[in-house]
Amino acid sequence: MAPPDYARRLAETRALLREHELDALLAASEHNRRYLTGFTPTDGDITESSGDALVTPDKHFLITATFFIQGLEHEVEPSGASVILADKTTPAALVGALIRGNGIRRLGFEKEWMSYARYQGLREALDATEGDPVELVPVSDLVMSVRQRKDDAEIAAIRRAAAIADQAFAQLVGEIRAGMTERQIALRLDVLMRAHGADGSSFPTIVACGPSSALPHAVPTEREIQPGEPLLIDFGCRVDGYCSDLTRTICLGEPSPRLIEIYRVVRAAQDAAEDALRRGARRGRDVDGAARKVIADAGHGEAFFHALGHGVGLAVHELPILASPRGDDPQREAELAKIEGIAAGSVVTVEPGIYLAGWGGVRLEDMALVREDGVELLASRNPPDILRVGV
Repeated sequence: MAPPDYARRLAETRALLREHELDALLAASEHNRRYLTGFTPTDGDITESSGDALVTPDKHFLITATFFIQGLEHEVEPSGASVILADKTTPAALVGALIRGNGIRRLGFEKEWMSYARYQGLREALDATEGDPVELVPVSDLVMSVRQRKDDAEIAAIRRAAAIADQAFAQLVGEIRAGMTERQIALRLDVLMRAHGADGSSFPTIVACGPSSALPHAVPTEREIQPGEPLLIDFGCRVDGYCSDLTRTICLGEPSPRLIEIYRVVRAAQDAAEDALRRGARRGRDVDGAARKVIADAGHGEAFFHALGHGVGLAVHELPILASPRGDDPQREAELAKIEGIAAGSVVTVEPGIYLAGWGGVRLEDMALVREDGVELLASRNPPDILRVGV
């Protein structure tokens, strides 16, 4: 398997530094830290950091503690990052010293990933040392825009994560029976994904039957699945840090006529969106619009109320965004224009849905690798007609 392309990652990140007139970027996101340095430890939450990456025009650093890096030095070596240990001082003081030592005057920091407490600690560390003033510049997640285009190593990991999720679901289908609860099905699918080789789930598995399937982010309960109603399962797993994300809507026994009708509309919408990608659509709104039109023409436009899809990689939700503008908000339009471009090498989800309160919902989600000359689906497709299980 090809190694990660750190040279491209760093070159494109440095180009963004120049574009934003920054002397360096401090990456607090665990995803960006791994992407730039290869360092795999994760953060419990925004208050529990395993370290930072600092990128300058000619150097890059991993700032962490010995107990995080011990035994993992081999992960960082291929990236060429210099490891700076924060054992005898605070991380803020160490980052401050690096900033001073490298003549950094304008430091970009990831505003979505740095807490105010960490910002304040860094500001105080800089103010406590002599030297020229350092401007701390809040920036959006610049590295995520670089992460959108996957290299061969990333594609291999995502393809494997999709295949494992697909295999686990195929096995689950043969095990679903009347009397099983949403929680039991979710737990069994998580176990099967690990048994097939996953490192863990990409996100908490969603299993929702009947009226609960009208909630896009339903939480599994002790409700038993019932014949004839929609059974929506949204799942994915991680392999070498990379995610998969799939959704299948199936039915225990014979589906109701309404379920058959809704399922076919959603599948037609998914076909339309994937066809738009194959024909060369490279704006999220164009792909989203192709699916949305099918659903609106069937009379369910108000029941499809989320974006069509999103990028997948180290994070289960990343760039690009496949969405259509809503209303006449110029600011929203400008924001969408910045994040909707679908570059070759992107991996995106295509997940239209119809959600009818009190009855249920249908969502179908595939993963597509966008290439210069077309699109490759990374798992088996949702079938044209709803899958019957437990019969």
